[in-house]
Amino acid sequence: MAIAAPKHVEHADCRIAKPAYPALSKRRGEAGTASVRFVIGTTGAIDGITLVKSSGFARLDDAALGALRESTCRPYLENGSPIRVSYVQPFTFGLEGD
Repeated sequence: MAIAAPKHVEHADCRIAKPAYPALSKRRGEAGTASVRFVIGTTGAIDGITLVKSSGFARLDDAALGALRESTCRPYLENGSPIRVSYVQPFTFGLEGD
């Protein structure tokens, strides 16, 4: 039996880990937003993590992907039952105020 594609949602009940800003990226003035899509399974497990929009810098993209791997979610409920969903999380790296 094939698993249906996850439903895309605009909100998910997750604790998203804050990515560490790579020191070399800070020194070089690298900034940008990386957007990461992931799937939340019926148990709340995160999988299917993919970069959908690069920040323009591999180090920042890798930091965003790493933060998502450390994040946790609750199952998404629809009509009281957990379903597989996908969600896109942006990670913004900026040098102002750092």
